[in-house]
Amino acid sequence: MQASASENTWLRPSPDARPDRQVLVGDPFQVDHVRDGHAFGHALKDGYAGCLPEQTLGAVIVPTHWVSVRSTWGYKAPDIKSALVSDLHMTTRLHTVAESDRWLEVQHRDGRCFVPKHHCRDWLDWHRNPVDVARQYLGAPYVWAGNTGFGLDCSGLIQAVYHAIGWSCAADSQDQKDMPGTRPDEHQPGDLIFWKDHVALETGEGTLIHANAHHMQVTEEPRHAVIARIASTSSGQVTARLRPLRRPLAE
Repeated sequence: MQASASENTWLRPSPDARPDRQVLVGDPFQVDHVRDGHAFGHALKDGYAGCLPEQTLGAVIVPTHWVSVRSTWGYKAPDIKSALVSDLHMTTRLHTVAESDRWLEVQHRDGRCFVPKHHCRDWLDWHRNPVDVARQYLGAPYVWAGNTGFGLDCSGLIQAVYHAIGWSCAADSQDQKDMPGTRPDEHQPGDLIFWKDHVALETGEGTLIHANAHHMQVTEEPRHAVIARIASTSSGQVTARLRPLRRPLAE
């Protein structure tokens, strides 16, 4: 059975385990079976398997719009002073039922909510430059397994960036390292650089952008400084570089 997430929720290998990844509002989820209030299956956007609370799933959403900013909110009414209903983040899928000059009225688990229209786009690859997208996350907190503007980890940042430009992207850094692409010798914006259990995005300007536990946030730093600092940790030396092959993200 296929469903869609009705709220942002954590995907775990088992109900009591620590989170592996975060599923966003509207993300499609393939349910294999349900047990003790948890749905077991996998996220269709990247194939990541695990379980999440059954109550966080709802009817399949056919997206008409995507959130195109780092984070925004759904409101109870088309009024900035109305109650906040749901936090929404980059690449969140929305199904619009009505729109005005300033607001989109979208399906929500509690019926309808209203999202600022200029925070959304009606096509998926509204961004072209992955570095520009990554810079929108500068200062966002480091959160293990996170995928939102409220917090993300190294691989969560990379996935958010590539999904925002309409490209398919794995969820974990080790799987990202094995994605199709070339292994470049030179540095180009959007290339990925890997260590054991870590990944960063090349800017092409001698700097890297990455969500890191050293600063506990997303930072842009000189490449040489990052490489030297990580070399003194258990992650060690750079293990790989990748220029990902463009593969369209399934809508």
